[in-house]
Amino acid sequence: MKRPITERENVVKSVLSGEINNAKGANLLGIDIRTIKRYKKSFLQKGTEGLIDHRHSNNYKLTEDQRKKIISKKLDSRWQSARSIRDDLNLKVDETTVWRILKANNLTRENVERVKAIQRFEANYPNELWQTDIQGKIQFPNIGILYLIATLDDHSRFCLAGRWFKTQGKMNVFQIWYEALAHWGLPDKILQDEGSQYKARTRFGLADYSWYAKQIGIELIWAHRAQTKGKIERFWGFVQDDFVPRVRKARSIEEVDGAFRVWLAFYNYKFKSRYFGGVTHWSKYKPSQKRLTKVELQTLLVVEERRKVTRESTISLYGKHYFVPPGYIGCRIWIKVKGNKLYFEANGEIFWKTRLKF
Repeated sequence: MKRPITERENVVKSVLSGEINNAKGANLLGIDIRTIKRYKKSFLQKGTEGLIDHRHSNNYKLTEDQRKKIISKKLDSRWQSARSIRDDLNLKVDETTVWRILKANNLTRENVERVKAIQRFEANYPNELWQTDIQGKIQFPNIGILYLIATLDDHSRFCLAGRWFKTQGKMNVFQIWYEALAHWGLPDKILQDEGSQYKARTRFGLADYSWYAKQIGIELIWAHRAQTKGKIERFWGFVQDDFVPRVRKARSIEEVDGAFRVWLAFYNYKFKSRYFGGVTHWSKYKPSQKRLTKVELQTLLVVEERRKVTRESTISLYGKHYFVPPGYIGCRIWIKVKGNKLYFEANGEIFWKTRLKF
């Protein structure tokens, strides 16, 4: 803390006269040796004027009148930011200072006037539009990284299907899509991003997902940014906040999936959304009248792949290995995926069937 100018003058005179040394003088004024030496030199050159500290703090405080002007300007032009108000009033403070004043007066969350209004979209009825996506990596300490793949009805936010996987391959995406179609019927449109699981990367041709959607008459809409899929993005946030902490210590993906099925039933049938005025998602959803039978779905949505049988009598499909019957080592065979089952057929006869690994 600065000492009064008279006190500084008396101490400096005592040091100059030899009554006390530099260290004693510095201690009396609460300064260091270098400062007391500077004081001595300045006093000899300018007298008492040399002991005046002409430095000023950068802390510029707003007057009450300036505060009132900030609030008045915000009320007159609610679209203005704190920085814009500061510049217009030519205030010598950081924009954060202006923002704090606005916040203290509950003016930071006011509706603003926009040059281009925000357009919010919601499907008019259930199954008019579904949203499907893959949630980013979620790290589980005892399991590793898992991905949640899910499909959501845009109108009701009802989650039609969802499951956790160790990879985000197209076969896993296809399985969730198949489950939703088989259980709830067909939507008019589906919104998804342009990931390779959904959309072909080449100029010509279609990814499996796109080709099958065309076969059953579903229009696909592509999202070019995350904001377009806002509803399912908010669903991801709810999953992370409400579900994931419950299963952080799970020791297997089966344990996570089992808990998720229970949680999903709560989300769909019991959780009351404030957005919908305190009603459940199920109360806003109805299964689609457009449906395909199980046979039709398996016929239209069959995935055919050709694989070579290894010397260990196995084939590889989407990163997983499957044993096949003996006698086909070295051969290239056609396999079919129907729902969650994997088949090997020859001459119309099924020689081998197994459940897909996820």
